[in-house]
Amino acid sequence: MNNIDSWFDLNMADDNFFVLDSKINKAAVTVGKFDGIHRGHRLLLDRILELKDEGYTAVVCMINMNKPGILGSEERVKYLKSLGIDHVISLEFTEKFASQTPEEFIRDFLKKGLDASKVVVGRDFRFGHNREGDINALKEIGSKYGIDCEFFAKLTIDGKVVSSTLIRNALERGDMEEVEKLLGRPYKLSGEVVHGKHLGSTIGFPTINVFPEGDKLLPKYGVYASRIKIAGKEYRGITNIGVKPTVDGQTATSETYIFDFDRDIYGEKVTVIPERFIREEKKFSSVEELKEQIKNDIECS
Repeated sequence: MNNIDSWFDLNMADDNFFVLDSKINKAAVTVGKFDGIHRGHRLLLDRILELKDEGYTAVVCMINMNKPGILGSEERVKYLKSLGIDHVISLEFTEKFASQTPEEFIRDFLKKGLDASKVVVGRDFRFGHNREGDINALKEIGSKYGIDCEFFAKLTIDGKVVSSTLIRNALERGDMEEVEKLLGRPYKLSGEVVHGKHLGSTIGFPTINVFPEGDKLLPKYGVYASRIKIAGKEYRGITNIGVKPTVDGQTATSETYIFDFDRDIYGEKVTVIPERFIREEKKFSSVEELKEQIKNDIECS
């Protein structure tokens, strides 16, 4: 169980009923991976929040992924809660859960488990064993159990359907402008400033090290012009994302040199926003060569 409020793990108490550690009443429910929580996802979430204003309980069923996400798992929950979602259900696809028929999914999970009165999903939503259920089945079976359904078409921007795959591809290219356009907000790396090897201080470029959440997808390794938010203030800098092959070569992290900044912030929470890709990460033959490259990177930022 995670310590974030209203992040529930779902357990099957018997063959017919799902039990949560908190009672939910008259729920407006949406279901999905919500990887990145992009602008297409926001259509569903905004509708859920509208229904909350009408007296429903806003519930998001978040499917756990077995791979790094555009947002890490805790980051997804925190962001959903910041929007005003009442409960975030963490869905683990056990063999028993995945073997449900479409009717069992609607009757036992949505109705008995969540007291769903409204379900809001995309028009391509599939559910039940072998993805047998579609929106027609959801509407037909849902009506038997007093569930009203709403379906949303995919969002398109510049003639392209907004999807997590599209954003992942942009991250792989280091195209942060495209990532921001599709997400509807900047991609961020947030965390506590930790000690590194302190090499930057010895060559005149003291840096801060932030380790992203372990299941968060990182953009293309390399150096970025970046914005840094610290205690409500914003700064400019350059950020190396990757494994620092000249001095480390193993652990992926973000290391940022902040312009015109000399305060000790070890242990503080910061947010790094990589805005523009400058160059790929590379291994230098010497620390002096690295130092000269950093100077060039600053000029290019």
